[in-house]
Formats: sequence, C-alpha cells, structure tokens
Amino acid sequence: MRIYLLIMFIFITSCNKSDELIKLQGQIFGTYYSVILHGKDIDQKILKEEIDQFLRGQDYIFSTYKEDSELSKLNSYKDQKKVGLSGELYNVLKLSQKIFKETSGYFDVTVGPIVNAWGFGPDGVQNKPTEEEISKLSQFVGMDKIKLFDNGDIKKLNPNIYIDLSAIAKGYAVDQLLIYLERKGFKGGLVEIGGEVRTFGTKPKGETFKVGIEKPEFNQSGNLVNIVELKDMAMATSGSYRNFKKYQDTFFSHTIDPIQKKPANNNMISVTVLHNNCTHADAYATAFMVMGAEKSLEFANNKGLGIYILVKNGEKIDILTSDYFPKNKGQK
Repeated sequence: MRIYLLIMFIFITSCNKSDELIKLQGQIFGTYYSVILHGKDIDQKILKEEIDQFLRGQDYIFSTYKEDSELSKLNSYKDQKKVGLSGELYNVLKLSQKIFKETSGYFDVTVGPIVNAWGFGPDGVQNKPTEEEISKLSQFVGMDKIKLFDNGDIKKLNPNIYIDLSAIAKGYAVDQLLIYLERKGFKGGLVEIGGEVRTFGTKPKGETFKVGIEKPEFNQSGNLVNIVELKDMAMATSGSYRNFKKYQDTFFSHTIDPIQKKPANNNMISVTVLHNNCTHADAYATAFMVMGAEKSLEFANNKGLGIYILVKNGEKIDILTSDYFPKNKGQK
C-alpha cells in the first residue's frame, strides 16, 4: 500500500543550498523510492546515481524476480550442503527467524511456494490452487526447514525450500539507505521505498517530517485518515484492498497466512506500524495482517509498539490503535 508524504518539496536541478529540502525519486524492487534530504551542498545528479547504485545492490541480494540475485541463486540451489551467504542476506534471514518465533509463525519467509501458487509471486500463476496442490507445497514451508550457522552459512534441510523476503526486504533497504545518507553528512531526511518510511533529524527549520496514512479506497488514492509526525522513526503499512486476486466471485488478499496456507481472511483492511527501524516495522505489519486485529493489538501492547488498524465493520470502517500509537492534538 502506498503512503503519501505530506512534505513541501523544493526541486533543484543541480546543486542545492544546505538549508533547502531536496527530493530524489526513482524505481527499485518493482516499486518507487523517494528520498528527502537537507544539510549538505551536493550535486543531486551524482547523489541520485549513488543512491540508484546502492539500491541496485540491495535488489541483487533480495530480489526473487532477478534470476541472478543472491536470493534467487539460493532458492535454485538444490544441494543440502551448507552454503555461505552475504552478511546482509544472513542478517535479514536471522531477523526473520527471530520474528517468526515472536509472532508464533505468522511471519514466515519460507511461505514463497504458497504465495506463488495463489498468484502473488514471480511465476505469474493465474489460477486458484487446489487443496491438493497446497497440501503438496506445504511440505516446503516452515522456518524449521532452514538452518543458519554462526559463521554466516545456511543449510536448506529441504532442497526445495523457496524463500521470499518481500515482506521485510524493503524495510531493510530503507534502513540501510538511511544509514548510508546519514554517514554522508546530511542533517535530516526521509527515505521511502514503496510506502515503507524512516526519517532522521528534522526539516531545515526544525520541523518534524509528517507522513499520512491513506484512506482505503479501491479506485482512488491520496485521501488520508491520519497524519503521523515521524522523528527518528520508521513507519510501515500493510493493506489488503489494493493487491488482490479474484477467482470466480471471490476476492483473495495478497497477504498469505503461513499457518493456514491461504490468503489471510479477517476484517482488517490495513495496519500501520511504528518502530525504531523499518525492517521490524515492515515484517510486523505483514504478520499483523495475518493475525487479525485482536491478536495484533495484544502483541503490540506487550511489545510497546504503536500500531494503527483499519477494520471493516459492515459498511463502516473502524479505527483501532495500540496504547503506544501517538494521539493527534484533540484526539481523545
């Protein structure tokens, strides 16, 4: 789901003054990215080339659409011997294991075969899978079927394990790009990839970056249900109303329940998660869409997470928030 950034942009074609906001945009991971920065005089053309190169490096690690990406090579690797991973892929898989345990299996990056079978993966499947097909694929799903070693190696206990990191890789790339830009000396900025957002510092006059949560509407976008001030924070939203498949007369969400092995079926329309980093926010948002509102709120309150849930209640949309989600001025 796309999140709209409520920021007044100043466009400069070459170099910028350090007290002005600059904006750079591009394409990555099959979606868009947006970077807002200030605090340093720099040639924007050169900076954009550097950002594009940085993100292409991330794509060639985590993509399931590029046959020569590190993840695609791992998925096609059929030997059950240990194989070495890059530090970045290892770290994301290690965190994925941790969140899998935290969420009692609601976040599972090995659910890729089921994602593909329902038509939401790179294989381009257009038919609803049969129960027999899902049952057969289920033997390849489960974080217990991969083993990570402290030296950075991985062993696929089942050679047909297929890993899909689409529910965490964008958040990770946001974090890594933000760290990269901070180290270049910018005083403040915002990084967004496909709706996953993280900020550092403030705008030039000390104002906090503001990000809007989109109102769920099928045929239009840009209307907001809330505006969140993000200061040195990350925000990720997962929703069910844009990316779906229709088989016969039934609509199916792109969020796959790794326990039931089918699209999540609950009354949640979207969930927005606040966290110190975008990697966690991205993963938790996916898990919550599967968990449902009640379990998500309980989990978030126990973890101290701010989450904002839109729930379908007949013809109405209800808003539910955890205890840690910031209240707007005037909001009770």
